[in-house]
Amino acid sequence: MLMAIFCPDELRIWSDGDWNCRSSEVSVTGFCQDTRRLGAGQMFVALKTGKRDGHDFLDAAKDRGASSALVERWVESSDLPQLKVGDCGEAFLNIGREHRQRFKGTVIGITGTCGKTSTKDALRLLLDPEVCHATSGNFNNLIGVPLTLLEIDAKRHCRAVIEAGINEVGEMTKLASAIAPDIAVVTMVGPGHLAGLKSVETVAREKALLCERAGRDVVTVLPESCLQHEAFANLEGKRLVLRRGSPEQDPDEGTIIFDASTETNQTGNAASLRLRRRGYPVASFSIPILSPGMTANLALALATALEIGVETEDARERLKLHRPSAMRGHQLDSGDRSYYVDCYNANPASMADALSFFHRLENEKPRLYVIGGMEELGLESEQLHRELGSSLPLRPEDRVLLIGDSAEAVGEGIGQSDQVEYFAAAEQAREHVDSFSGAVFLKGSREHRLEILVPGFGEDESNEDKC
Repeated sequence: MLMAIFCPDELRIWSDGDWNCRSSEVSVTGFCQDTRRLGAGQMFVALKTGKRDGHDFLDAAKDRGASSALVERWVESSDLPQLKVGDCGEAFLNIGREHRQRFKGTVIGITGTCGKTSTKDALRLLLDPEVCHATSGNFNNLIGVPLTLLEIDAKRHCRAVIEAGINEVGEMTKLASAIAPDIAVVTMVGPGHLAGLKSVETVAREKALLCERAGRDVVTVLPESCLQHEAFANLEGKRLVLRRGSPEQDPDEGTIIFDASTETNQTGNAASLRLRRRGYPVASFSIPILSPGMTANLALALATALEIGVETEDARERLKLHRPSAMRGHQLDSGDRSYYVDCYNANPASMADALSFFHRLENEKPRLYVIGGMEELGLESEQLHRELGSSLPLRPEDRVLLIGDSAEAVGEGIGQSDQVEYFAAAEQAREHVDSFSGAVFLKGSREHRLEILVPGFGEDESNEDKC
């Protein structure tokens, strides 16, 4: 992919840094913090993490074709041109912010406890991937957001969809300032990353900052459920609120009504999504059969695209290409097993949504539940995992494989049962999955990598995940 050419003098000003060479000697085509993914001409961002110090990898960066490095201290042993700043992370975010400010197209920021990536992927499709840039993988944190912003090429893109993920108080203020969205989409608010955010109300307050701290007038698109939280109920500016219901009657100003149904036609089962905006007729769209949560995400994406100006017929045509995002509601068959793969991440809301859909989907076959823990739930973790266990409607022919440190709490919720087995890691459960005949459900937080138990799946995203 062609990248923008960045002016070294502007990078110095944006980062409040200093070059160790003449800036005219440097050409920067992009940015990367990982030498394994670094491309020729890119600036290597020498970040320090708990595991490693990027300053130790400047030679590796040069070998991969880096043109320069963003550093906090001079690395005298390297002849790679270096831009020295006070803090690499802050400087990198500032560079991303300044680049975004020069972009004259429409920027959509997406946040929420779950559903960000599914909504982002659908919205990018609706806005035309040829001209719409979007977050890649799960690069939605203080490192991933500037990386994504700096990939915007004004010569190619007229729109950008940027995910914002957090797990601590204070992060969203920084992300909102950098993304500066014209439209903010909030997928939902629920218990997620409570280890750092402590309570659902704090989650709501932090998510609302994407709209409040953008530094511009923002249109907020959100589900009606968000309005139960004070931070969203009192949000200023234009709001588009999605509500489930019958779209036959014209909704109130600022409200969009949607519903979904499943029907059987000549090619099998199909789903339809109907959506109604004030002053417009009902618009119907053919969509894949999805869980209620993922259907709501698709409705959010559609409402946003229509607000931006996408024609209904264009949206209808583009939706024909829509498929669930990788490891997020993926269905496949292999031998005498069918798999429901929704194991990219997990929290109580997404787990409940996936389970309800799986039960509707697989009502007759024996079921095998492969469940990994829902991480970063703080002091509520044990109780939330017990509630998960008690929610499983086990039949005599069903089995449960519990993975990780939270397995015991889930098992307590299930109660004494010879249908349940416990494993420290997913790999240990492989034999039990491979010998099962029926429907297999897989969901858990990212660290459990449950996809290794599914034919044809693997790990290809390594950025630290955020809620």
